[in-house]
Amino acid sequence: MKTNYLPYGKDILNPEWPEATWDVGTLFVHDDNIINFYDTIKKRFGFPLSIKSVFGCYNVMWSGGRSSFGVAPTVHTGGWTPEVIIKEYNKRGIDVTYTFSNPLLKEKHLTDPSSNYLLDLLAKQKYEGNAVTITCDVLSDYIRKMYPNLKQKASIVKSTMEMPRRRTFEYYDNLFEKYDLVYLHPDDNFNLKLLKKIAASGKVGSYTLLINENCARNCTIRNSHYEEQSKPVIDGWHGMFSFTDVDQIHSPEHPNSICERHTKPQMKSCTLSHSEFKEIYDLGFRRFKLQGRDSPWTNMLFDLAFWSVEQDAMAYKISHYPHL
Repeated sequence: MKTNYLPYGKDILNPEWPEATWDVGTLFVHDDNIINFYDTIKKRFGFPLSIKSVFGCYNVMWSGGRSSFGVAPTVHTGGWTPEVIIKEYNKRGIDVTYTFSNPLLKEKHLTDPSSNYLLDLLAKQKYEGNAVTITCDVLSDYIRKMYPNLKQKASIVKSTMEMPRRRTFEYYDNLFEKYDLVYLHPDDNFNLKLLKKIAASGKVGSYTLLINENCARNCTIRNSHYEEQSKPVIDGWHGMFSFTDVDQIHSPEHPNSICERHTKPQMKSCTLSHSEFKEIYDLGFRRFKLQGRDSPWTNMLFDLAFWSVEQDAMAYKISHYPHL
């Protein structure tokens, strides 16, 4: 029988996977909301959520993957700047990761002033967990030379472009020669043979798994979407945090391709079910990623609450704090 008392302390965490940690796509889009949510939970229940990092980027030349363009960002008050936002996360023990994952970058693009400005802001914090997510090795080498202590993560875009159909354990393992951490391709969440090899390798703590990807499983045009998303960012670049309108990834109105979640609606998405996630968790994986920087805050809040918070407590917070 359930107690009449709400959970408190560590019991606020989802009891089925209490050691899971979360990397959430709120940076520069939902900052006020996620910080308010984090602080409110900690104050009310005496324990912080296991949000270990946030990711995202302003729409600069090096940015890639999804785009926050067209999504209404948090309205910051009180003199918030990119540097202040980074510090607000870091002082709560939350790492900040830039998604510098444009797959079309060349050496000539490395001098982009806006991207370098953001890079300098992040690196000068000297916060151990801050990182950049990278697709192109030329950018990785450039950043490693400038800031050798800044952590680097191998992007999902990277594995998609380099190995669009099938990725092996050896492919992932070789990424650690250059990168500190690796984002696993969403399709590989369903490859238990691969996951067991990773779990047995002793490097399970260096992988992060995206669990709420809404693209169709084994989508055959994912790499085309990333290319089409990234090309206008470079071709239409006009300076500080501004470029021409870019069709959103997975958009059914995309000029050259339509995501297979629209053309093949009978196919399952890459979003994990409860049982699928538990099976992965039980293999020893603890680092998980929740996308949402191209979505409204309500979508992000739903996923974060569903996966990370004990459900009775979450029901209480939603009813008593509707602004969350």
